[in-house]
Amino acid sequence: VTLFSRIQSGLPFTPIVQGDVNGDGRWGDRAFIPAPGSGDAALDAQLASLLSSGSKTARDCVRRYIGSVADRNGCRGPWTQSLNMQIAPRIPEKWARRVQASIYLENVLGGLDQMLHGNDLRGWGSQDRPDPVLFVARGFDQTSRRFRYDVNPRFADTRPGRTLYRSPFRISLDFSIDLAVPYPVQQLRRALEPVRGPDHAWQRRGPDSLAAFYLRRTSSVYKAILEESDSLFLSRTQIENLQRADSVFSAGVRALYVPLGEYLAGRGEPGKAELDSAEATEKAYWKLFWQQPEIADTLVTGTQKELFPLLKALTGVPKDRREHSRFMFGHPVSLTDKPTAKPSGGRSLNVQSP
Repeated sequence: VTLFSRIQSGLPFTPIVQGDVNGDGRWGDRAFIPAPGSGDAALDAQLASLLSSGSKTARDCVRRYIGSVADRNGCRGPWTQSLNMQIAPRIPEKWARRVQASIYLENVLGGLDQMLHGNDLRGWGSQDRPDPVLFVARGFDQTSRRFRYDVNPRFADTRPGRTLYRSPFRISLDFSIDLAVPYPVQQLRRALEPVRGPDHAWQRRGPDSLAAFYLRRTSSVYKAILEESDSLFLSRTQIENLQRADSVFSAGVRALYVPLGEYLAGRGEPGKAELDSAEATEKAYWKLFWQQPEIADTLVTGTQKELFPLLKALTGVPKDRREHSRFMFGHPVSLTDKPTAKPSGGRSLNVQSP
C-alpha cells in the first residue's frame, strides 16, 4: 500500500469586477469595496449578507479592504490537501512475472468527506480555485455618474455546496499482462541457434561457446573493486585478497556454467529439460553471487566502501529479499583466468583457479 499526500497553501487572488468598467480594454478591474452607508442600500445589504454568510476566505478578504481598492493578489484562498492511495495486491507466484495488478483510490479524502457528511460536505480533498469576481455591474446611474453593482454570492467560496467543480472519489483497477515469450526461453533459444563460424558457415555453438554465452551475464564485485584500485587507494594486501576472492568466486561460477554448456551442446532443439537445466544453473549462480557482498565488505575499509556505492548498495539489500534481486554491472567471469593487474609497488600476480 502506497500513499501519496499533498498539502498546499492557499492560492493568492485579486477581488475584481466582472467585465471592463474603466474602459481600458482589459477584463477584470480591481474592485473598490465601499464602506457601509455608501449611498447604495442594495449593495450595502448584499455586502452585509456576504460578511455574515460567506466563506471565511470571502469574509477575511472583504473586511481587509473595506473603504479601499483591493491590492493585486491581496487575498489568499484556503489551504488544500489531497490524498491518493495505490494498492498492489499479492499475485500468486506462478503468475507474478506475467500479471501485475494495481488498485488506485483517487481523492480518498473526498470519499471520506462524502461518507461521513453526506450532502453537507466539508470540502476535503478539494482543489478548487476561489472565484475572484466580487462585483457584477448591473447598470450605470446617469445622475451620480457611477456604476451600480451586485455582489457575487459565490465570491471566494470553495465550499462544495456552492461550486460546480468538484474532485470526485474514484477507484481504478489497472491490470497488466505480459504475453511475450519468457526471457529464459528467449535466452536459451539464442544460445542454441546456429552462429557463423570462422569459415563463415552456420554451425551450432560448442560447449565452451555456450558456457561463455551464459558467463557474459555474470558479474564479479571483486573485479569491479579492483578496477577502481587507484581511486580507492587499495593496499597491496587488499589487492591480493580481492584477487584471491575473485579467483574462488570465478571458479565456482565456471563450475556451474561449464557443465551446462557441455549438456546443452549435446542436445537438440530446446525443450523443457534444457530450460529446467538452464534455470536451475541460473538459480545456483545467484546464490553464489550473493555471497560476494559480505566477503568484499571485510576486505575494504569503511571509507573505501563509501567511495564505492555499488558495494554499499549490495550489502544494503536485506537477505530475505536477495532471492529475487538481480544486479548486473558488467565485470563478467571469463571462461579462463587471465593474468591479473600488477599491484601498486609490487610484482604482478597470476592467480589460477583451483
